[in-house]
Amino acid sequence: MKNGRVFFAIFGLMLAGCSGTTVVLVPDASGKVGKVSVKTKAGEQMLSQAGESTTASSVDKAPTPGKVLDDTKIQKMFGVALANEPAPPLHYSINFQAGSAELLPDSKPLLMTVFAAIQARKSCDVSAIGHSDRVGDDRSNKGLSLKRAESVANVLKAIGLGDDCLDVRYYGESDPVIPTADGVAEPRNRRVEIEVR
Repeated sequence: MKNGRVFFAIFGLMLAGCSGTTVVLVPDASGKVGKVSVKTKAGEQMLSQAGESTTASSVDKAPTPGKVLDDTKIQKMFGVALANEPAPPLHYSINFQAGSAELLPDSKPLLMTVFAAIQARKSCDVSAIGHSDRVGDDRSNKGLSLKRAESVANVLKAIGLGDDCLDVRYYGESDPVIPTADGVAEPRNRRVEIEVR
């Protein structure tokens, strides 16, 4: 499955004396819908629309043709599960000057916004992930990306985030936002990504 969320309802078919599974594809938090394939020994049904569902009554019968359920039906079947889903992670990006791990002046207000989001969620699951562009060698860029992540982490800790709530990682030039050739300076790749879960 790619993107989207899938909910399953296991139900009893009293008249038929068997049980089965209903699969419903719902959009993810950003509204994107992926695809999911439901297979049995007897066939397969691909779901690709928001609210589309299929039922597999047994492994020896093909899943039913896809049918789009309305929101009321989905809420009736999965309302409790949907209401108790965790909030999707929040993502922030702090950019840096070339060759530097010093925070830019406009980064500090953004870090206050990040900290306010952490407090609002009562989160103790935050990642600071350092990156670099492709100027310089790989070893130097890994070191620089670590320094950037530590720089952001130090500010978050100084304003009150517990050390045990923060995961610091670094990838150097290996995970660019904008792929470039070696030696190319790309400001959007010089960053620390913050994820608040």
